[in-house]
Amino acid sequence: MAHFPGFFSVDPNPNYIENYLVAAKWTLQKGHGVGVTYRSLLNHLQFDDVCWRSYEEHREIQSFEEIFWYSGWVMCSVVRVYRHFPERVLQQYGYVQTIPRHLTNVVELRPPQIMQAFLDFRTHTLKEPGWGEPAGEETWRMRDGYVLWYIRVSHP
Repeated sequence: MAHFPGFFSVDPNPNYIENYLVAAKWTLQKGHGVGVTYRSLLNHLQFDDVCWRSYEEHREIQSFEEIFWYSGWVMCSVVRVYRHFPERVLQQYGYVQTIPRHLTNVVELRPPQIMQAFLDFRTHTLKEPGWGEPAGEETWRMRDGYVLWYIRVSHP
C-alpha cells in the first residue's frame, strides 16, 4: 500500500506506533479481494502513481541492515516457502532497477537447508556489484530494456 498511494481504500491504523513496520500504518477497508479490478489498475499505473522509496522516511526507526540483501528462499512455516529476490526491487533500496534473474534461477532447497541458508545469510546476500548504480534523486531510473522485460514477464 505504501508503494501505491491512492490505489487502495485504506484507513489510518489508530493503534499505529512509529516503531511498528510501515505496513502497519493502514488497515484495509471492507470489500477488497477482486483481483481483476486490481490487475486493471496495475496495468494503467504511470511512474508518478508509484512511490518508489516508501520506506525512506522510516529509516530512523528501522535502519537498513545487511540481511535485507538476503537473496534466496525464506520460510513462513514448513509449508510456506517463498523466493526472496531483493534484486527485483532495487528501486526501493535507492538503486537503478536492473533486469533480475528469473524466478526459477534459484536452486530448490528442502526446509532444513533453507533454515541453514537463512542462518548463514551473509553467504546468500546480493553483493555490492549486484546492487548496481545508486539512483540518487531520480528514483524512477531503470536500465535500458527493463520496461520491455517487465511487460513480457508480467503479461505472458
